[in-house]
Amino acid sequence: MHVERVVVGPLATNAYLVCQDDECAVIDPGDEAAAILKRLGSRALVAIVATHLHFDHVGAVLELAEATGAPFYAHPADWAVYRELNKVAEEWGFPVPEIPPPRNPGLRVWELDVLLTPGHTPGSISLVGDGVVFTGDTLFHMSVGRTDLPGGDWDALVDSICRLYRLPRVYLVYPGHGPTTTIGNEAEGNPFVDASVCDRGVRRNE
Repeated sequence: MHVERVVVGPLATNAYLVCQDDECAVIDPGDEAAAILKRLGSRALVAIVATHLHFDHVGAVLELAEATGAPFYAHPADWAVYRELNKVAEEWGFPVPEIPPPRNPGLRVWELDVLLTPGHTPGSISLVGDGVVFTGDTLFHMSVGRTDLPGGDWDALVDSICRLYRLPRVYLVYPGHGPTTTIGNEAEGNPFVDASVCDRGVRRNE
């Protein structure tokens, strides 16, 4: 499995092409469909997946779906409140993207296992491959997702991060923004939620 990152849009969203042989899935195509298609090249796009439905993670979905015919997947819990989730876009002066109704990702999309990791949004998911996990806006390098936006839930976020910490420590974490990290780095040193929080069953909202 080969991972390529394309940083797109005004909020520097990490869009990922996850490829095996001549097939790829794209995760969180937040903007700049042309740049993503250029990076895709002659390879086949077999799936478009959003870890959650905030505007900066889905801005290029419609154009990619129309250009390639690839199916679009996102959790129905986010689709049910899509407009509410994206009130923040309008407040910040960004348009709310039109996207096709997503398919339910279930437990697996293409070569990726799907973990439900709510908290940042009700339908946030993480995608697990061979030695890697794509965490969207749930877990970042030395940070965690916001829960002060519509649909956010701090306790659910902590539970989700603790679930991610059960993955092997060597797994690479590809977040929705910022640099790559590892499960081990975050479990040992994340200043918001580390493994000790999970072990104690403590929830911090600081």
